Amino acid sequence: MQAGKKRRRGPHRGGPQPEHFVRRTLVERLGGGFAARLLALQHSDSALPNVIRALLLALALACAPGGAFSQPAQPRSKPAPARQVDDSRARQALEEAQKALERGDYPAAEAASLRLLQENIRAFGPDHPNVAVALNLLGAANLRQGKYNEAEGHFRRMLTITERRLGPDHENTAAALNSLALVLEKLGDYPGAETLLKRAVAILDRKFGREHPSTATVLSNLARVLDSQGKFAATQAAPRRQTEDEAARLAVRADEALRRGQLGEAETLHHQVLAIHERTLGPEHPTTATSMSNLGRVFDLQGRYADAEKIYRRALAVREKVLGPNHPDVATVLNNLAKVLQEQGRDQQLSASEARARARGGAVIGSFTEVEAMYRRALAIQDRTLGRNHPSTALTLNNYGSMLALRGDYAQAEQMQRAALATMEKVFGEQHADTASVLTSLSISLDRQGKIAEAEASYERAVEISRKTGNPRNRLINAANLGFSLAKRGRYREALPYYKEAVETVDFLYSQTRGYTEETRATFLQQFSPIYRETIRILLQLHRVHPGAGYDREALAIASRNQSRVFTEMMRQADVARFAGDPAFVKLRERREQLQEGLAQLRQGRATVPATLANAQERVAEFDSQIAAASKELAAAEDDLWREYPRYMELANPRPVTVEDLQQRLLKDGEALVSYVLLPSETVIFAVTREKFRMVVSPAHRSAIAERVFRVRSTMDKVASGESVLFLRDVDPAILYSLYRDLYLPVAQTLADRDKVLVIADGPLHTIPFEMLVTAFGPAERAAFESAKAQADGSEAKPYLGEYAGLAYLAAKHRFAYLPSLSALVSQRLYPKRSGLASIELVAFADPLFAADGSRPMPGETVKTLGRLNIRFGRTPDGMPSIPRLAETADEAKEVARELGGKSEVYVGEQAQERAAKAGALRAARYVLFATHGFLGGEYIASDLAPEEGDARPALRRVNAEPALALTLVGDLKGEDGFLTMKEVIEDLELNADLVALSACNTAGESVQANNGEGFAGLTRAFMYAGAKSLVVSHWSVDSQSTKALMTATFRNIKAGRPSLAALNDAQREVLAGHYSRDRFHFSRAHPFFWAAFVFVGD
Repeated sequence: MQAGKKRRRGPHRGGPQPEHFVRRTLVERLGGGFAARLLALQHSDSALPNVIRALLLALALACAPGGAFSQPAQPRSKPAPARQVDDSRARQALEEAQKALERGDYPAAEAASLRLLQENIRAFGPDHPNVAVALNLLGAANLRQGKYNEAEGHFRRMLTITERRLGPDHENTAAALNSLALVLEKLGDYPGAETLLKRAVAILDRKFGREHPSTATVLSNLARVLDSQGKFAATQAAPRRQTEDEAARLAVRADEALRRGQLGEAETLHHQVLAIHERTLGPEHPTTATSMSNLGRVFDLQGRYADAEKIYRRALAVREKVLGPNHPDVATVLNNLAKVLQEQGRDQQLSASEARARARGGAVIGSFTEVEAMYRRALAIQDRTLGRNHPSTALTLNNYGSMLALRGDYAQAEQMQRAALATMEKVFGEQHADTASVLTSLSISLDRQGKIAEAEASYERAVEISRKTGNPRNRLINAANLGFSLAKRGRYREALPYYKEAVETVDFLYSQTRGYTEETRATFLQQFSPIYRETIRILLQLHRVHPGAGYDREALAIASRNQSRVFTEMMRQADVARFAGDPAFVKLRERREQLQEGLAQLRQGRATVPATLANAQERVAEFDSQIAAASKELAAAEDDLWREYPRYMELANPRPVTVEDLQQRLLKDGEALVSYVLLPSETVIFAVTREKFRMVVSPAHRSAIAERVFRVRSTMDKVASGESVLFLRDVDPAILYSLYRDLYLPVAQTLADRDKVLVIADGPLHTIPFEMLVTAFGPAERAAFESAKAQADGSEAKPYLGEYAGLAYLAAKHRFAYLPSLSALVSQRLYPKRSGLASIELVAFADPLFAADGSRPMPGETVKTLGRLNIRFGRTPDGMPSIPRLAETADEAKEVARELGGKSEVYVGEQAQERAAKAGALRAARYVLFATHGFLGGEYIASDLAPEEGDARPALRRVNAEPALALTLVGDLKGEDGFLTMKEVIEDLELNADLVALSACNTAGESVQANNGEGFAGLTRAFMYAGAKSLVVSHWSVDSQSTKALMTATFRNIKAGRPSLAALNDAQREVLAGHYSRDRFHFSRAHPFFWAAFVFVGD
């Protein structure tokens, strides 16, 4: 489904416009010459459903005095009499052309511009700047009518004249480059458009600065062209002068955006451009509306349809006000708005107020939904102003047809889409991205009607065009659609190559989103995660028919691509940083960058070959030959980098982890690995040792597993929050056994003789320790359990919860280590951080102070942060969260220090400050302990932004969450707020620790409801990124005495020479065998609540 392409906007109607941006052309009487400053043409927005594109443009013309086009100074001599020229007809044609463009009457603008061109050539000759003015107007009129080849010719002539008369670095040359680039973009030549726009940006940045609206406009165009090529990260790194002041300003803005929990738009180029236009042009300027719509397109791309709707409605209001309700640009934003409403399932009837408003505007209101009414109104405007054979009209027609297809009106939809396709093929030809987009919509309609042969032929055409035109998102959608069409008819072998192509393209697109916030990137992935699951499903089907063909191995490789993607890339970046200073690497990287720059220059040269050049075709062919040779040389340089530094190349082109990688390079003797993929109707289990590989499909549904995990975790969380410990009896061993039966028993034989098992979980499995699963619970075990439960009386001999001591736990068979992804194992085993010499045995933080008193007030920033915490603790009389002090953790930290011996730094009470954690001692520590509260999962530092309008559940929104450890919050905090956040761990800590213990609540997995697919809570991932080789983290909060016993025993075992994982497991067994008393009653710690909460993460 394709959204309508945007038409160009005429100059702002109304009063005078800002100088240097939109100003009426002046006609100078001196010599009768015209002098006009050519400024940037800006694309109006245009979102395509399921295809990221933002096309079409808005014209902005301005004038300068004649001196702007003056020739170099000549020696003084007696001036010759000025040649008198009658410019009255030219003046009239100029005014007619401008007014026609303003009102959207593009055929009239074309006719007037053609008369102006003829008059200027007659009066001044073919190489005069006034001819360039006429060519700009004529090109703009052609462009708005979809006459792209004609527009390209006019803009090339304009560029040739402007560059020759004013030089290559003049702002008018930049405007001409921009105009030509926009036509190339329309024609699908994105690399050519990119090179021209980068040159234009550099000129305007030097001339006017980054804050000037003309620079911002061209930057916006560049960002859109980069987006169309899937270069999302590059849109944030468009060429700019990196002065110290600017870099500092951007750094402050970035920090503020992240601190407040804002999403990626705060840092995108589109948001920057909108801010500049609102500041310099005002909020109700048509160019500002275009910038709004371009930002809306980014939201649409990210799948943030509600955000896109809000900003599209703002853009619509501005355009209707300043351009009038029947302008083509109003139709474009109507089309885009209808598209995002449709994506949200908002194909609903018009509200009464909307219907009245439409009726007052002269619209005929029938029984249409809001979406359909918008499409129909957009079509009516476009039919009237652009004509039915215009590409923007065709795209609206296509979108309308797609909406009808969703309703089941396939015949009408097909008719509309075929008409749209005919227009696209006529205007763009058969090998254009927009042609492919309409083909995709048509294919879906044909498919749903059962016209199989036609649908597949149409799909295949769309895929082939997408490959050639270089639009990766188009390619992704078309390949996935064709794969799905084939798969639903059981043609799995034919479908598989298209699914693989879609997966490769998703990986590439995701790598290009680098620089956006983690949440924005996760939202991006969420749109496409079904492609990974569908590909695995296809491989499972093929494996059932051909069990020896290796489809099970391919399934593991696909699964590895979709595991904890955000964290996996963080680790790749950390790996690359470790050899960034290697001279050999620097040399190879710089050679690649030089070749890339040379290739870009060649493409720029090809794109700017004047159409009027006598040997233009020969010059283009010469450039093509040079481009081919440069591309070959670049490919060789990249091959060298892949061979010597594959981790660096994986940042842009991630590679999967394969069975061969695991067996030959990653796993050690005595180890096994088990990895999971939870599908809606089945669970895929991969078990790998150095000698064996097995894939098993369990019939357990994802939802059924999630429900069982939630039942167990909700009981644990209830007791952790302060409820009676006897509620722990609600944990039914039958559930723990059923999870073992469905998740582990199918591969138990493969893993049977392995002491250490690495677990890569999926979804809700990240929130439960495998150690607590029960390996046998038949009738005999049930009877013994119920008998022990009935006999428990709270005495020392028969303590409460003692019945759990007799269960057979999986912890008795293996030692489990958890990792967020297979790629994380690659980082740990193949790219380990160089170990520094540890000069401190332990650095610990314990018993921080949370409550203010007369001598230790709470700083204002901490009060503000504390007031935003969403926690389950009580409140003080003044309404602030009352965080319980953990006085016993001071003894825990001191006892751990005694067990380890050697030099230690233990920060207790007032000294347990955030500033101390950042001061540098952690870098020299072998072991690190944080014995304090952690605010994670549903307990997080919320944004201080007001809820969005219409947000009915602000308390449930997690988009602004940032996990944090609470350190001392009162007294002199030395400029900190007392909360060590995930972001601060990543940016401010550097670790070389063998083990970091986070003795806090829920520092391991996210809650079942909040799980986002990343697998581990943010703090765990952050400490791994900061350099921790391994961590001990908890799934839920445990009573202080059990925690102290577990931590002390773990470090005692480490001191005795046990590896960290074995030390933790031995400590867990000690806790399991113990008991405690309270109020004359005795309780067994055999329940998993006490000993299984802490798990080992890492290698």
